[in-house]
Amino acid sequence: MRLRYVSLFALLSACATDTQSPAPVPHAPVAPPAAAGEPAPAQVPGAGSSASSTPAAAEPAPAPVPTISYSNFDQWKQNFISKAASRGFDPVFTSQVLENVQPLQNVLSSDNQQPEFSKPASSYMRQAVSPTRAAAARTRLDANFNVPVIVTKFGVPAHLLGGIWTMESDLGRVQGNIDVISALATLAYDGRRRVWAEDELIACLTILRDHKISRQTLKGSWAGAMGQTQFLPDNYLRLGADGDNDGVVDIWKSDSDALASSANLLSKAGWKPDQDWAVEVLLPAGFDYYLGETAKKTPAEWAALGVKRADGGYWRASEQAEATTLLLPSGAKGPAFLALPNHYAIRKYNNSTSYALAVGLIADLIAGKPALTTPWPTEPPLSLEQRKKSQEALKAAGYDIGTVDGVIGVKTRQAVREWQKARGEVADGYLSFDLANRFVVMQGGTPATPPS
Repeated sequence: MRLRYVSLFALLSACATDTQSPAPVPHAPVAPPAAAGEPAPAQVPGAGSSASSTPAAAEPAPAPVPTISYSNFDQWKQNFISKAASRGFDPVFTSQVLENVQPLQNVLSSDNQQPEFSKPASSYMRQAVSPTRAAAARTRLDANFNVPVIVTKFGVPAHLLGGIWTMESDLGRVQGNIDVISALATLAYDGRRRVWAEDELIACLTILRDHKISRQTLKGSWAGAMGQTQFLPDNYLRLGADGDNDGVVDIWKSDSDALASSANLLSKAGWKPDQDWAVEVLLPAGFDYYLGETAKKTPAEWAALGVKRADGGYWRASEQAEATTLLLPSGAKGPAFLALPNHYAIRKYNNSTSYALAVGLIADLIAGKPALTTPWPTEPPLSLEQRKKSQEALKAAGYDIGTVDGVIGVKTRQAVREWQKARGEVADGYLSFDLANRFVVMQGGTPATPPS
């Protein structure tokens, strides 16, 4: 089952550094702005979360569709009412839902923006992950008597749900206050994702007609992500869960429903109850950093290369045969992690490496685990020009970076890694501030100066 979803966090992030498939875009950050190069929610655009400023979900953004022109918004509205009628919705009902709805310019602006600066993963983590946020989540989880039942039913631990809840909406505090119907209607009328937006509007009609949710309740991000879980309407219909057993799935006001819905998403994404999500590791001197993101090995195979758990602990029996991936979110100078399958289950929520790491690290703090052994380095943000010039330089050198868009995703990181390896440099695939400046100079530009 493919999980389509957008996270508030993602929607809020500034620009993320990605992972394996692109995701969506943003809203107004509360905690940290997105990490450099991470995509936003893996589903289409964004929301407003607690820790960032851009969205993400679990599948690539929808492909562009042929442009359809409407002479005015009312013409689009009548066309949509007819389309909804073909799917079983009373035209009078649809007209009432769309009454007084008008295009929102701020939605179009958010949909088309590309952040000028993107924070490196290190800065993002320092803002998103803190003992204070973890303590607040622990208190809320401990006070909710439905949590143990939710954990038992879905097999997702409470501390992990706390990490999701914190990142998505700051424990419900930041859910977005934009009328979702108006936002989606705007994107359907004059956006790049018309077909997707109209499908989500149909889902909204279903919610209003069949699920005891009022028209006024449908509030969320500029891209339609709603509630404490930052679910898109279609996700709400497929994955929303009644955690307090009152017969209504209210992801806006009910903590229990929000947590149960997140647990349901992660369970269907393949969460393994008897495994961790990732483990911090220490790498030996002379380690081949080219293996980061390019190789999958069991814990024993990594150990044979000198890789050790930072906590000095042991791998669970259920983890020993798993193929794990080495993640180097800040390159050779930052913490290293071996990602287990559960890391990728988290990324079904928001397909961003930084997002998944932040969720996991907050969850670890909630569970009482110690802070990381290797500290995050201090790094300046990368400008849009630095990111694009770097991609242009790599493309000119014959490396496949995909589209020159300023998003430092999997292809760009692999190109950096190959470029570094070809020159005998540490091939960690990390686009640092200094390396980006080198690429800028290669393209005839002026290197940036780190902000004071």
